[in-house]
Amino acid sequence: MLENQAFGWLKNAISGTSSTSNTTPSTTGNGGVRISKNRAAIECCSDVHMLIEGVGADFGVALQKSLAAHVATAASNVKADAGDAVVESVAASSSASANADTSSPPATVAEDDTHLQDITSRLDRIKTLLYEERSVSTNAFHARGSVHNYNWTPVVATARKSTSAIFNYLLVCGLDGVDASQFASVSTAFGSYVLERASDILVQLVRGHDCRQVAAPGVGGGQGCVDITLLCGSMLRSSLRHPAIYQWMLSDAWCIQLVYPFLDDYVDNPNFDVSSDALETVRVMLTGAITTSGASAPGAMGGDQQQMTSEEQYKQTMEGIASEFLNRKYTEVIDERINKKCLSSEANYMTRRMSLQLLSTILLNRVNYNVMMRYISSSQNLVTILCLLRDPSPHITLDAFQVFKIFVANPAKPPEVVKILFDNKVKLVKYLEGLHKEREKSDEQYRDEKALVIATLEGLEEVNPRS
Repeated sequence: MLENQAFGWLKNAISGTSSTSNTTPSTTGNGGVRISKNRAAIECCSDVHMLIEGVGADFGVALQKSLAAHVATAASNVKADAGDAVVESVAASSSASANADTSSPPATVAEDDTHLQDITSRLDRIKTLLYEERSVSTNAFHARGSVHNYNWTPVVATARKSTSAIFNYLLVCGLDGVDASQFASVSTAFGSYVLERASDILVQLVRGHDCRQVAAPGVGGGQGCVDITLLCGSMLRSSLRHPAIYQWMLSDAWCIQLVYPFLDDYVDNPNFDVSSDALETVRVMLTGAITTSGASAPGAMGGDQQQMTSEEQYKQTMEGIASEFLNRKYTEVIDERINKKCLSSEANYMTRRMSLQLLSTILLNRVNYNVMMRYISSSQNLVTILCLLRDPSPHITLDAFQVFKIFVANPAKPPEVVKILFDNKVKLVKYLEGLHKEREKSDEQYRDEKALVIATLEGLEEVNPRS
């Protein structure tokens, strides 16, 4: 089911492509497509259009086999005395399921099916042409024609990595690399394609993270589920690199469905890889930051100075979208989710640590000044950080210090914050003096910041809190 949800977008693209070829896929193989089903022949092909037509044709045949197998299985389970009418009814309902939504149970196809092998080979070849040769036109990937509404079945299970790689390439080929400007139009065009279908594509990518049964291989979870989740995460982050898609996802209409599930559920997944990937997606969602080196803005032109200006504008745009979202949804994101869930003692170690790092990044970014002032003006937030400052993990205490120092450095501390710091300053000073003392020799910035925090605490004077 996860695969059905996660890769439904490819069904639309493939069926849209094959529907205009005027060639009905036959049960004999390629349905008129000129590429041989022999793997060696496919691996030598350099015609992307032809490869895509081959994928569409083989997909159509595999789908027909899948539906036929589904009908046969359903019919065999009908009681003998039900009569031919019941069998026909089952067959009719199975055929009608071709137009059902993607939540319907997918039919299965034998993994050794020739068409599945060809689909895998062709997708691998397309990926190679795009990534390694980086010399082919990608206009072939623009969906054309009508889109068939039949269910997506897991007929490309073995090719899902190539599918994800192709999707990611089309989104970022114009953003990364020294020759990114040559492919800017491709990234922009495919980004627009994804945005037009965002309610289908992005929703399914987020649902692809619902992998709560990873501890039960073979029962709706297991490594296959983990692999799909990680691929969906990669595809989602590639989509978020486009400002228009990023802004759409953080809008009031979609953030509840597409953003909050990560903070409410996915970051706490018991599988380390899944939770870490979800936390990385949360970091991108809440900061707009790019981790890929050499990244540039969509449509950036040549010239070092012009490219630098474009990259800076792109960075400001992304950070502005994130900051506006945090200001608008401060209570829902910071108070109700990061503080009460991700930083609580009930959260796992990795969630608390990475959430602290994320919080520090958000508060120390000058574009988030209003968010920072609101956060450090709360005495409850201070109590939360003080508790983390005494955590048994040295990594968490160091991350907590990066947030604690902002409370102390605030020249306009509210009286209730001053009172907490003043009442506990003796204990705090003594504790801080021994906090990561060994680090002071190698980290000059940490040493200076800790000395300033201690000096500020020692200079605090008692202030009566507001009544």
